[in-house]
Amino acid sequence: MKLSLSKSITAVMLGLALTFSGSAAALATEALTATSDTAAPIAKKDKAAIAAYKVAKTQYQTAVTAYKAAKQTYEQQKATHKAALEALKPALTTYAEAKKVIGQTFATAVAAAKAAYSQAVSGTATAEQKLAAKTTLDQATAAAAATRASALSALGAAPEKPAAPVKPTKPVKPSRP
Repeated sequence: MKLSLSKSITAVMLGLALTFSGSAAALATEALTATSDTAAPIAKKDKAAIAAYKVAKTQYQTAVTAYKAAKQTYEQQKATHKAALEALKPALTTYAEAKKVIGQTFATAVAAAKAAYSQAVSGTATAEQKLAAKTTLDQATAAAAATRASALSALGAAPEKPAAPVKPTKPVKPSRP
């Protein structure tokens, strides 16, 4: 009797388990379909924001491609600029040396005129002698300045450095809505 009672209890439990597990699966399927049917629809303003983001993203991708090309061009321009600067160095050095010689010639002429003036006015010089020495000093200084000005104009303008290439700006990634 114990055996038949135990078998009947097991059968009842198994039947209850099958009954409830089937209905739970059915309820889960119904809940799943109900959830997908009641999902929140996308609002019009959200659709517009998403569309704007997609447009901005494609524009960004295009800008990144253009940036990469511009960066390569910039690197080439930078190398060309560096070579131009190296080629310009001897011309700048020559110009600076010529300008230095002109300045030294002017300084030497003015120093000689001042030395002649100070020797002329030293000792017991009369007022007329001092005036004549001063006039000679002024004329020598003016002549040296005129010579310097003509030499500088004959030298011309200094060689100009080439303009440095402009580095491209990196595009800004759009933010998600």
